[in-house]
Amino acid sequence: MLQTDDLFLAAFGLVRGGEIAGIEVKGTNGRRVAVFTIDGPGMQDVEREYRGAATVDLRLLKSEVRRLKDAAFDAIREEERRGDAGEQGRDRAYQAGEPARGRRR
Repeated sequence: MLQTDDLFLAAFGLVRGGEIAGIEVKGTNGRRVAVFTIDGPGMQDVEREYRGAATVDLRLLKSEVRRLKDAAFDAIREEERRGDAGEQGRDRAYQAGEPARGRRR
């Protein structure tokens, strides 16, 4: 099993035959981060291989990165919908309506 917040490492694990076992959303310094759990045979060696001289089909890697990004944003939005994000979700919604600082009209 592989747990990581590194999008590319998680995608590499998927390309190497792993499957998404879960996505956990954690708060870090006021921002939300998705932590991916990738499970499957050989996952204990994936990080070592990723940090070494690994080769991979770039099209497959890009496809898995897109898939993970979509899943991560879905998980973050779902957490905010449930209200687990507390004030953060409301703060971001409020900030979206504010004009950018330093801009003149």
